[in-house]
Parts: sequence; structure tokens; C-alpha cells
Amino acid sequence: MKTLSELLAQYHQTGDCLIGFNFNDVWDVQAICQAAQERNQPVMLMAYTKVVEVLGLDLIQAIVERMKARYSVPIYLHLDHCDDVEMCMQAVDVGFDSVMIDGSALPLEENIERTIKVVNYAHAKGAVVEAEIGKIRGRGMTDDDYLASVADVKRLAEETGVDMIAVGIGTAHGHYQGKPEINFERLQQIHQSVSTPLVLHGGTGIPEDDIRHSMTFGITKINVGTAIHTAYMQNLGKQITKDGIDAYPPTTISEILPQVKNEVVKYFEMVNPSQVV
Repeated sequence: MKTLSELLAQYHQTGDCLIGFNFNDVWDVQAICQAAQERNQPVMLMAYTKVVEVLGLDLIQAIVERMKARYSVPIYLHLDHCDDVEMCMQAVDVGFDSVMIDGSALPLEENIERTIKVVNYAHAKGAVVEAEIGKIRGRGMTDDDYLASVADVKRLAEETGVDMIAVGIGTAHGHYQGKPEINFERLQQIHQSVSTPLVLHGGTGIPEDDIRHSMTFGITKINVGTAIHTAYMQNLGKQITKDGIDAYPPTTISEILPQVKNEVVKYFEMVNPSQVV
């Protein structure tokens, strides 16, 4: 199996794209892995820091390690949107394949400083690092300060040696209010200025044409979270109501996992309809 670093390098050359799905527990992890197996495609399982606070890095790693043994497709474990250098290092220590040090809310110098610390530590242990520049909308910033500066992206890439860079180009976390407005001109400028694989956050709700268009400008990983937990929670709520007083977790959840898996499959088909391992 290719290492994550090798896969990213391959996809960056071929114009293909790895999808990272945020998960919350063992149930949706299983649905995501089943979908990846069905589509015969690599997948990244992403643990957001709030999930880490509940489950702990070691338990998350143990769950995913068993999934890697169960399925034949490449499965990579990633710590998502972590602004804590120490937590990133701890994730590397317990066996995460990748970590994201998110210094996008900091001045550029501090973002670079934190990223260098994580990159040096992670690379020494064979792990991959993602950084962020600009901002992903929906986090309280004003409408005119989210775009990543081309010069800033170039500095971050050159001074840190980071493996992936998430760039603010108009995408947002959560559900979009209206049509997503991606600044492809800025994305193209960034792509032309750096050789680092780029990451598109806020994948839920972006039209397929926009996703595929972004891949022509260096987007090598796309993050999807809201679509997964929404499919999970909404269908679970309906099933609990249907089961009533007889609702029993293993039975109830088993009924809704195929619907979660189908949501995951949609994104595999959207990004890499013919890409196989």
C-alpha cells in the first residue's frame, strides 16, 4: 500500500483527488470504510478535535487501525483543524498518518512558526502535515478577509515544507446559504505559484462541476463532513422515532448505516468516477 505521502504525490501529478470524511464514532467510520471498499478507492478518515476530546487519540487510532486490517483499500487517519502543536505531536506519536496544524487565525509569522514545529516533528516519524492559509468561511470572519493571499501561500509552502495546504477561496463549513462562490481565479493563481498539493475544505454542497474544476487547479484532497453527520443524525432520528420504545442501538443504527454509506459513495463518484486503487 502506498504511504499517504506517495499517494498525494501521485494524485497531484494525475489530477486525481483523495476525499477526507469527518467521522464521529465507530458506526460512521464503518459506513465510510464500506463505501471506500465498494468503490475500491483510498479514503482519509478525519477526526475533528471535538471528537478527540470525547474519544481520545488512542481510542480513535485503535478503531481505525482495526478498520485498516478489515478492508483492503488504503485508509489514512487524519487529525483535522487542530490549532494545538502538542496535540498534533501526540497524534503522530499514537500513529495518525496525517495531522492538520491550523494556524489560519494567527498572523502569518506565527502560522509559519507553528507549522514548522509540527512539520519537523511529523516528518521525522513519517507522518504528513496539512496547514491552512486564508480562512474557511462560516467561522465569524467578515466577507472580505477569507481569501488566501498568493504571496502568503508561497511563503508558507517554501518556509515550512508542509505536505498540503488548505486555502481560503470562498468555501465554507456547514450548510451553504445559497450557491457556493468559489474564487477560481485566486485558486489558479495559488496553484501556479506553488507545487504543494492543495486542499478544499467545506466540500458539502459544492456542485460536482465546481469540485471537478477545482481539481484542475491543484486540489488534491477534498474535505467532507457536514453531509456525513447530517445523513447520520437525521436518519437516526427518524429511525428512533419509528422504533419507539423498542429502539435498540445496534439494530437501530444498522438500519441507517446504508444511508450514510450511500452519501459517502456520492462523493466518491463525484470526485473520482473511474479512479481505482
